[in-house]
Amino acid sequence: MCRRTIIFVAILTAGISPFDVANAQLSPQGILGGIARPFRQVLGHFGHYPRFHRHRRASTEARAATASPSEPSSITVSRLGFAGVPAWPTAYEDVVGFTFWPDDYASRLRGRGFDVIADTITGRADMSRASARTATTGAAVTDAANIMGNCSAGASNSRENWPATRFEQILQLSDAQHDALDKLQSAVTQSLNDIRADCPSNALTPPDRVRTLVQTLWTVRDAAISGRAPVKSFYDTLTNEQKSGFTGQQPANNPPPDPKTTDDTGINRQYQACAAQNAEKAERLIKEIEMRTRPNKGQAASLENLHKVSADMAKLMIASCAQPIPADPMARLDAASDQLTTLNYAATTVQIAFDDFYSRLSNNQKARFESLAR
Repeated sequence: MCRRTIIFVAILTAGISPFDVANAQLSPQGILGGIARPFRQVLGHFGHYPRFHRHRRASTEARAATASPSEPSSITVSRLGFAGVPAWPTAYEDVVGFTFWPDDYASRLRGRGFDVIADTITGRADMSRASARTATTGAAVTDAANIMGNCSAGASNSRENWPATRFEQILQLSDAQHDALDKLQSAVTQSLNDIRADCPSNALTPPDRVRTLVQTLWTVRDAAISGRAPVKSFYDTLTNEQKSGFTGQQPANNPPPDPKTTDDTGINRQYQACAAQNAEKAERLIKEIEMRTRPNKGQAASLENLHKVSADMAKLMIASCAQPIPADPMARLDAASDQLTTLNYAATTVQIAFDDFYSRLSNNQKARFESLAR
């Protein structure tokens, strides 16, 4: 893990400075492209696709739980159970969903940024998001609460044949298309196993939580990359008519740029809202830490450094949620991978500053810090 993190930071530092990013002109595609490009060159695309038994006929329960193409973004229940980190338990599902159904998943994927880092540090999961997605039944709410509080609780709460069931419901597939869908579903299932293997089984200290976040985000990003080949193979088997349901979509929550939606400086208002959301989360994190730990003069400089790093990384994260949504599924998968790369870089950078500050706290201060989770 340490070697991977060192390589991770070294590559990115050589290509882009976070402080330069903060002071540069805000360009979503430029920032994300600069960060993601080194990893595409170094790692390439890889995957593993064990054979998966096909379920051509979805059960009544699965059909009721699987969304229709027109379902709103506030999806009722997680299709894959826990598949991410406690602060973002649906991370992998959101990547897959965004690839094919951006109308449903764009706000879920693009809405995650510095909040994931902040909630991991404090140990506080954003229950409001889970409540919005699980308001249909009491059981669903309970499952979501368990997932957010303990990632291992959601491991068995999954429908292993998603997204295959949804494709089978909305498309008339040939045998060749079913075979390609089997391989896609196999890749999803294997990725679920890999992600859940990173799920910690017991309570962790704040620094450990951040390290686990970095490691698991990397695993989710690996899953997105390893799924690229089966996604492309399945998509290539579709007819033009079938593809029309997955291309050229422009979600209502992310319309194309319009001069009327920009201010006097030419910055898109959506971009401003995204920036404000990330910046606010970073500022709130520092204020809460300061209020609970009451750092002394010797600790104040380290907290100020954490403040500066957090603010810079929050600015970096706005690029992910403000850039236009690609029309092609493969481009959307790449965009989701880029977002995970950016978030992982931000988490790794914050981790270094946070570790320094936390190591300076007394036992009493650390105990007060842990009260942030309540």
